[in-house]
Amino acid sequence: MAFQEAATVFGDETGATVYDPDHSDAEDRFLTIGYSNRGRLLMVSHTDRNNRIRIISARPLKSSERRQYE
Repeated sequence: MAFQEAATVFGDETGATVYDPDHSDAEDRFLTIGYSNRGRLLMVSHTDRNNRIRIISARPLKSSERRQYE
């Protein structure tokens, strides 16, 4: 998956962002779930550095995660 597509999730007004305590040892990390500009429901792990969003990873949601989100 291209990071360019993952970045479009932040423009989804129905998206949701939560703090990720399991992966926030060295820095605060967050998970955002939302639709990309290609209509795919993605989970994006990211942090904020120097007032910029830094994407760490992104992937499509699993079926079980999708049911919880919808």
